Amino acid sequence: LGPAPGGEMPAMEGKFYGAEKFKPRLIVTQMVVMQSSFALSLAAFSACADLAIGAPVSLSQLFEVQAYTWDDNAGMALCFSLWLTAVVMALMLRYVVERAKKCLDFVVTYHFFHFVATCYVTGFPSTVSWWVIHFAALLLAVLLGEYVCMLAETQDIGLGAKGGASKGRKVKKKPSTIDDEL
Repeated sequence: LGPAPGGEMPAMEGKFYGAEKFKPRLIVTQMVVMQSSFALSLAAFSACADLAIGAPVSLSQLFEVQAYTWDDNAGMALCFSLWLTAVVMALMLRYVVERAKKCLDFVVTYHFFHFVATCYVTGFPSTVSWWVIHFAALLLAVLLGEYVCMLAETQDIGLGAKGGASKGRKVKKKPSTIDDEL
């Protein structure tokens, strides 16, 4: 597309064109949804794992540096809960963030807030196991999230060869993501 008569490029609305407009409300909403999803998923998976192995269910373990270890069953259950949460969060990225290039930013953000909460509750994580376990979860969420988002971004866009729009009927588009609603 060439410049408009006034010399300006026409605005390209839609999620597949060039630079996006800065939407702080959308970004904050996405961050809240991702952080809430992370906390709820991790709490739910760790509670289920604790019940499965017969350990006492506790939310405080999520912020205890010493709890993330592979030396005992409770520590391993918490590790696997974090890694399972990473898989769920990768799938959430597809619907909340939608763009592969933004996955790293959002995953690092919710892990940073978890790190800050951990520092507040039990102090700076000084064990190697805590860092390895959390870095593995971060890496899993970023790589899988980018892959899932790239799959969605590269899907063919239907032009209505069989659809109702080509036959003169109006098709009402329903919003499918947070971006469409805000």
